[in-house]
Amino acid sequence: MQKQTIPLRVLNGPAAPPAGAAQKFWNIVDVSDEEAEITMYGEVVSQRPTDWWTGEPVEGLYITPEGFLEDLAQVKDKAKITVRINSVGGDLYTALGICNRLKELNGDTVAVIDGIAASAATIIAMGCKTREIAEGALFMVHEALLTLVGNYNHKALLEVNKRLEAANKAAAETYDAATGLGTEKIRQIMAKETWYTGREAVENGFCTSIREGCETSMCMSSEKDEIIVNGVLHSLKGFRNFPGNVPIINSVKTPTSKPAAPTQSVSTNKPKGGNTKMTPEELRQQYPDVVTQIENAAREAAASEAVTAERSRLQEIETIEATVGDPELIKEAKYGPTACSAQELAFKAMKKQAQLGAQHIQNSADDFTASGAAGVGTTPNSGAPAPKDQAADENAQVALLAAMIANGGAVPAPTTPTK
Repeated sequence: MQKQTIPLRVLNGPAAPPAGAAQKFWNIVDVSDEEAEITMYGEVVSQRPTDWWTGEPVEGLYITPEGFLEDLAQVKDKAKITVRINSVGGDLYTALGICNRLKELNGDTVAVIDGIAASAATIIAMGCKTREIAEGALFMVHEALLTLVGNYNHKALLEVNKRLEAANKAAAETYDAATGLGTEKIRQIMAKETWYTGREAVENGFCTSIREGCETSMCMSSEKDEIIVNGVLHSLKGFRNFPGNVPIINSVKTPTSKPAAPTQSVSTNKPKGGNTKMTPEELRQQYPDVVTQIENAAREAAASEAVTAERSRLQEIETIEATVGDPELIKEAKYGPTACSAQELAFKAMKKQAQLGAQHIQNSADDFTASGAAGVGTTPNSGAPAPKDQAADENAQVALLAAMIANGGAVPAPTTPTK
């Protein structure tokens, strides 16, 4: 029978994504002629992952070996190299390769854990001669993990166990070479998935000193499958014994841009977590997606209120449509460039009716004047002059009509005789 080939990757942390083109996600900066600084944030993977469906590179923060080793060669002769780490680990053998290259450097190498170093990321730290950690940072070691997909018989699983044992042995020996704790003690610590605070990592020998002047902020999702540390989101899938001092929030999202280099700040005695006070601009910079979520929610709430208000406005207008009786005016009030409320529509309708009434009276007066009726009396058909009293009555009627026109159509109040 042909021997079964098992496409497995041994990991010292969460399973790495499918293979793809390498992505550079670190900074190697010349601080001076004698000093360089390397910033390594993100998941440790052998190659940048790609989307299974589209083949496109997956967005995220990844530490890959190819480009990193090339960049490292450019600063290998520096007298001092500082490696800043904020990573939950990933591929063990990638981390071992980076660790061994760091060991080959002749200058003073310092690992600075200013956020989180878990799993394979701690292996990278072991490549430096000294390891400094922020007081509020996290440090975690555990046994190698393996993701299996498919069906396997007991022989295949025994082979898997051998490979896991080899991975655990390589990790323990790497820790021991840097700390001198002994592989047996280290294997016991690994088996428990042990999480340390910064000071505990120093007290247990994995780090050499506390890094003064580094402030760490972090929060964890309620599902405990994601954590944001200094503005960088990490997956916690595959981990179990989470520290209990990390603040919990409802949800966390992947940052949309590369985080800024760590900044120096006042040292603290214990993790600040979610209690760190930030300005709105600092909040936007460190948690851009959380801020975007809040802003989108506010916009949605405002839009909902606007829709409700507009629906109420149209309903109020519809209740007075019959009274207004002017389709064009109603249409303008509802949808025109000068759309208005029902109260404003009612006022406009009353004003328009008043204008029409005044115009009608004025038109009647103009017609009366143009007809010459003002000079026509009630002369009998015989042509004889009207009696004096009759002529006076006719003149009084004409005067009354003229007064009504001048008074907007109303009959003038009678005057009170004076003595």
